[in-house]
Amino acid sequence: MRKGVIYCKKAIVVGWFLLVLLLTMTGCKQSATHKFLNSGVNIQIQRFEEDLFSISVYDLRDSIDYLQEKYPEFFPLFTHKIIEIEDSDSEAVSLGLLSFVTDFTIYRVSRHVKEIFPSLEVYEMELSDAFVEFRNHFPDRSVPHIVSCISGFNQSIITADSLLVISLDKYLGTDDEFYLLLYPPVPYYLRYAMLPEKIPSDAMLAWIITEFPYKGINDNLLSQMIYNGRAKYCVHRLIPDIPDSLFWGFNTRQMDFCKVHEKRMWEYLIENKKLFVTDGFILNQFINDAPFTKDFSQDSPGRAAVWIGYRIIDSYMKNNRNVSLNDLMRETDYQKILNLSKYNP
Repeated sequence: MRKGVIYCKKAIVVGWFLLVLLLTMTGCKQSATHKFLNSGVNIQIQRFEEDLFSISVYDLRDSIDYLQEKYPEFFPLFTHKIIEIEDSDSEAVSLGLLSFVTDFTIYRVSRHVKEIFPSLEVYEMELSDAFVEFRNHFPDRSVPHIVSCISGFNQSIITADSLLVISLDKYLGTDDEFYLLLYPPVPYYLRYAMLPEKIPSDAMLAWIITEFPYKGINDNLLSQMIYNGRAKYCVHRLIPDIPDSLFWGFNTRQMDFCKVHEKRMWEYLIENKKLFVTDGFILNQFINDAPFTKDFSQDSPGRAAVWIGYRIIDSYMKNNRNVSLNDLMRETDYQKILNLSKYNP
């Protein structure tokens, strides 16, 4: 009898624990939702790829009006810019869409995407958090309408006016079979960052660049370093908990290289008079994605100069506490930022 009473008491304790846990979880969820609603931000991603591939090929022609009505901003962007249907008449559009959805590889990718992304709720929550912060820092800036799609391995993130598009087939994972089956295969330095977890930071970076386009008196390497580094800094402020390797798309060796050789890289740029170079080819070597930065070392990552730009911005903000994030993003005198940063790695 006593043993039974003990079990009964345990059951009561466990019951109360579960009740408290349930109430806590419910309260947290309501609190998060309340935060989004109070800020006017509640990101919901429209899944164009699900709508498109759920339509029977026999009904596709008659469904164009439906797709245009449901996606008034995105549908023309998708047909004319992403899958490049040149003609605008309905017959050309229907034939172009039919060719796209019946392509064997694209059809397999659509099924694969559905397996990897059965729901986008986790990304909606992360982007809602990020855009709440965005709205707090930039109350006069707009929050985009977000759509997901399959682009045929073209663009990762596309922006246009008040629209932000996430191409899910560009976030299947580093070792996904489709990236290796493409011809030519996607190189590893790009695949390394093609992770589902990169969606929120990539989306925010694209929107920051859209809202704050490059403006500068001189389009030189220094300006590009600071401009791009500033955009990355802004994203890090909006998504502060993201690990560095994920945020930058650098592997551990590359991340360590930047931290250990920061001073030497900066000295190299100064000594070799690279900071004020305006040649587009040279700028691309330092700013664009690449397996490594040629002038630094094969152990360095591509875009290592952008990482230095980020470090300059970090120093600028630490040494100018009165400057808000909004002030920072509006400043277009990149030489002034460098001077006031007191950057000295």
